[in-house]
Amino acid sequence: MTQANKRLIRFVVFASPKSGTTWIQKLISAHKDMHCGESRLFGNYFDPSNPTGPHITVEQTAMHMVQHLGLDRVDDRLHHDLTFDMIDAIASRCAIETGASVYGEKFTPYPGTAEHAVDMLAKYDNSVRVVHLVRDGRDVIVSGAAHRLNIARQRWASGKPGTASDDLEAAQQLDDRVVPDVWFQHFLENWIDANTAMLEAVPMFGSVLRVQYEDLLSDPDEHALHLLRHIAEGAGVGVTPGQAKACVEAASFRNLTGGREPGEENRQSFFRKGTAGDWENWFTIDQMHEFDERAGELLEALGYDRGIAEQAA
Repeated sequence: MTQANKRLIRFVVFASPKSGTTWIQKLISAHKDMHCGESRLFGNYFDPSNPTGPHITVEQTAMHMVQHLGLDRVDDRLHHDLTFDMIDAIASRCAIETGASVYGEKFTPYPGTAEHAVDMLAKYDNSVRVVHLVRDGRDVIVSGAAHRLNIARQRWASGKPGTASDDLEAAQQLDDRVVPDVWFQHFLENWIDANTAMLEAVPMFGSVLRVQYEDLLSDPDEHALHLLRHIAEGAGVGVTPGQAKACVEAASFRNLTGGREPGEENRQSFFRKGTAGDWENWFTIDQMHEFDERAGELLEALGYDRGIAEQAA
């Protein structure tokens, strides 16, 4: 893609779900010249049954629309071009509404779509500045399971139509720190798929910065400065240490939760605990071993200690 035809999304924060992307989205958007949105870019995916609202991507929406445009020829080129143009329209509108000169998106691929999604992102614009946000997959599973259990607990407590005995059981599992197998498998597979896809796709992009969620927790000012400068590079937007520090404060756990400090757990909140390593309080020995067998090498490739021998002893 030539510079003259450069697409409008400047950066993408790519991660598996429950890796801290909402936190980073708010941190980036706290900079006066940047905005991070989320339109669910790529993947052939539609799930109308999701309890918090239908899940669908821009690509899937374009695939549906293109069939009804009355055009003589509908092929992959047309579908891709329509998808990319829709994404640019979203980016343009968001930039106008926010006044941000640097617009990008957080992107957590839906189940089974990660490999295709990064391929589409590279076709959209392989010069897009990618932040690969990684988090210990064991904590991702706990965060994801707690989130899903809390949704079921809320459904049970409200007495909404469709409430089932499973929802009551979920409320009990949340209290007892139990990761049900269905959510263990779901978030483990998502974590493996998303991170494997991005590791393999690095050569497809001109600039990929890998950032660990845990590093952002331990030294937020330094790592936020590096992240913000990465996505702003070449855009004519400066990022000073003071600006990065202000963004960190604006998106602090305390501000996002209305006053809680990291470690003060609220299992009914989207921002549950704000710490690393909580998986040790949730995983069974069998879950520790299964994670290590299926994802231990990937965990090490992303810079983490497997720690299975010590924990399972």
